[in-house]
Amino acid sequence: MYAAIVVNWNGCAYLPRCLDNLLAQVPAPAEVVVVDNHSTDGSRELVQSRYPQVRVVDTGENRGPCHARNVGAAAVTHERLLFVDNDVVLHPGAVAALLARMDQDPHAAMVQARSLCGDDENVVHYDGGDLHFLGTLVLRNWYRPRQEADDPKGPIGAAIALCFLTKRSVYHDVGGFDENLFILYEDNEFSYKLRMRGHTVWLCPEALCTHLAGTAGLSVRGEGRYPGRRTFLHSRNRWYVLITCMRWRTFWLTVPAQLLYGIVYAAFGVRRGHLGDWLRGKWELLCLLPKAVRARKAAQRGRTVPDRDLLIAAPVTLNPGLAEKGFAAALRRSLDRFFCGYWRVVRRLCG
Repeated sequence: MYAAIVVNWNGCAYLPRCLDNLLAQVPAPAEVVVVDNHSTDGSRELVQSRYPQVRVVDTGENRGPCHARNVGAAAVTHERLLFVDNDVVLHPGAVAALLARMDQDPHAAMVQARSLCGDDENVVHYDGGDLHFLGTLVLRNWYRPRQEADDPKGPIGAAIALCFLTKRSVYHDVGGFDENLFILYEDNEFSYKLRMRGHTVWLCPEALCTHLAGTAGLSVRGEGRYPGRRTFLHSRNRWYVLITCMRWRTFWLTVPAQLLYGIVYAAFGVRRGHLGDWLRGKWELLCLLPKAVRARKAAQRGRTVPDRDLLIAAPVTLNPGLAEKGFAAALRRSLDRFFCGYWRVVRRLCG
């Protein structure tokens, strides 16, 4: 038995495929809730007219997917929760595979489905990843042909929140998703909180879903344009996650590397005309600091695993087409080597 929570904002064009495939799963969800971030495209009316068995919860305003997931988790009663974004189409057998994978490990708190690209289902989009000490995610099988994708032999470092199974008790124990993030980096923060308490995160390659379009004005597909809003959120949210989730000793030991990465990312933003977005992200981060300190206390409560056992250093994941040739590629390789060497030096000292 499980409850399914579909997060929606102006996804009227995607909801029929999403809900049809969700309701066709075996086993079917015991309850389905569409949490709608006050859409203006007729999403709520569509669900109410075509899917009378589905409950609609209107949040009253668009406060992002973090808030919507928390509202959904509070609105259902079953222990196992399946979260699905509105532009995700589950393949037959996906939920059964997710449930089976969770049953294999009593410490499993989050199991992610393998996400395929909506424009080419032979290509992996999201396969989870690992927590880089810089606060980013090192993505697994990123834009790799599906037949070449390697399957993990055990738990992974972090999951992507577009389609995953979790336990309601654990979800509430870690405080759910941090709503101050709104969107972007919320996967890092949630996975970090789970793993610092000794829970495990899994990828289930047998559970397939197709990720159709992503979030308008934010998602980057293939070699498409990098949106300014993504620069803003990256500028704000990366440091927010570092402040809330890292032990202070780890934070201060890694500050030189964090600053270098931030400078490089700022230059990346300036090159694309996003200086204003980057600066706005930093200003909002300053405004969020009191909330980050309060969120930190809750995040660190119940922690049992040190950062040195959670974080890694590996080549940073970049979108296809970025820093692959010439000076940019050489700089990228040099920075990756520096960050990996830096982490080897400070890792044992981290809390």
